[in-house]
Amino acid sequence: MKMKGIITALVTPFDEKGNILEFALRKLCDFQLKKHVNGLLILGTTGEGISIDLEERKLVAEIVVDELKGKLPVMVHVGSSNIKEVTSLTKHAVDIGADAITSITPYFFKVSDKEIFDFYIELSKNVPNDYPVYLYNFPNATGNDISPQVLKKLIEERENIVGIKYSSDNMTRMQEYLKLQSPDFKIYSGADQLFLPMLCLGCDGLVSGNANIFPELFVSIFDSYSESDYNTAKLLHQYGSEIAKLFKYGNIPAIKAGMEFRGLNGGFVRKPLEGLAKDEFDKLQEEFSKIFNCVIDNLPKN
Repeated sequence: MKMKGIITALVTPFDEKGNILEFALRKLCDFQLKKHVNGLLILGTTGEGISIDLEERKLVAEIVVDELKGKLPVMVHVGSSNIKEVTSLTKHAVDIGADAITSITPYFFKVSDKEIFDFYIELSKNVPNDYPVYLYNFPNATGNDISPQVLKKLIEERENIVGIKYSSDNMTRMQEYLKLQSPDFKIYSGADQLFLPMLCLGCDGLVSGNANIFPELFVSIFDSYSESDYNTAKLLHQYGSEIAKLFKYGNIPAIKAGMEFRGLNGGFVRKPLEGLAKDEFDKLQEEFSKIFNCVIDNLPKN
């Protein structure tokens, strides 16, 4: 499975007490399917995966795979600071029929290039040799970075390491990664505000938290660019960048508030995160309404 295009980093809906809302999760999967995204990444940063215990993470994966099996590719994030958990989640993802796994680098502890290399080699050997493994590099969050040199060695060592998500606005580093790109290795941006420039550099797509709110916008940017309709892609990208700026209200809480504007049940966030204060929520809804109306007026008509 080598996805190309828009991969939604799906939220995990919780009730006010932090319980997983299965019905809401299934509805969100169906919404994304109908909006023609190219795949889902679950239990990552936007999915609050590291705030969820082992059995709950397995439950979320089971629900999503059950809902979308054979309809839309599902990539399960298995990253953790506990290597035994990584191993357990990896085996579970394979057993339930998820299409791929991804893992963030080890975090909190500063690790060497060798330790990063060994981590991903072990991860890739814990699945069948033809099972897709994606790297997830978010250096601002983890304190650890996958260097181009380490990435090159990983690609050469293991054929089932087939892609990377890079969540950073460092376009110089992205260009270094792109020198290693091949038809068998996909490179995704995790920076919505740089999606179109990253496409111009040669990225294969975007892993987007904001696609929870407005998947058709990001799908249209990708499709317009792919069809050489650069004027439309540029216009829509400007709106995508405006949506990304709403992160000033708190990233995941802002995404879930934006989903509420669209009538989607993203649920509550789980502690230690907190929902938006009422004045923040009202202001975000006002700003989002303006962007939404502009986007609707400019989306290509099928």
